[in-house]
Amino acid sequence: MGGTPTERASAEGHPVNGSPLPEFVDWLFGAIIALSGLLLVVGGSVLVFLVDRALLAEGIEDESVTVTVGTTELTDAESLTVADAVVSWLGPGLLLTGGGLVLFAIGYVVVRHRAHRRVRAGESVDSFGTVAVLGAVTTVVLSFVPVSPAFGGALAGYLERGESDRTVSVGALAGLLPMLPLLLILLFVFGGLLSGLLAIGQAGNAVVIGATLLFSGLLIATVGAGLGALGGYVGGRLAERRGETS
Repeated sequence: MGGTPTERASAEGHPVNGSPLPEFVDWLFGAIIALSGLLLVVGGSVLVFLVDRALLAEGIEDESVTVTVGTTELTDAESLTVADAVVSWLGPGLLLTGGGLVLFAIGYVVVRHRAHRRVRAGESVDSFGTVAVLGAVTTVVLSFVPVSPAFGGALAGYLERGESDRTVSVGALAGLLPMLPLLLILLFVFGGLLSGLLAIGQAGNAVVIGATLLFSGLLIATVGAGLGALGGYVGGRLAERRGETS
């Protein structure tokens, strides 16, 4: 099937957009990514600067904070050690993840602005990374829907066009990208739990919880990418059928 008038073939033979989405769309999605990052920065700042050991101890003494490992409820002293370790790791983790998202948003807008200038100059621009990011943001916006990665992947696959053989891969990337910040946060939670449990002599539970978190993270990433790939395939097919009927 031939490409549409708004597409050209790249050096690798993949279609590229000669007329990308309006630039305000890039700004909008960049703002959503940056806002998500800023919210994480605020949360991390609260944990780092406002939540201290004394506040945690007060919460544990008031029984508003209870730490249970497996089926064993920890003593107040053990709970304080574990909770303090988790907060000490999670706060910087949120700051790092949020800051990374803000920097990514800025970089995305800058790269897309340059891409629009290249298009206006008559050059062709590959759409793969852009539509993957758009699909990823859509996944986050629709996160209240259990299968939101499928919708994000479908959007990415549709925008990548039915003529491309990359609709499945761009959908998978759109489903995977939103999971990466979550996986990074889980890594810091794991570090805090491991540190706290080892400090109170719960090495066995530390191994079990660590393995559980690792498995959960891999499962989340796999499901997200799988649903995104499925959505990418469906979106690509819809774009292809629309091209056949137009």
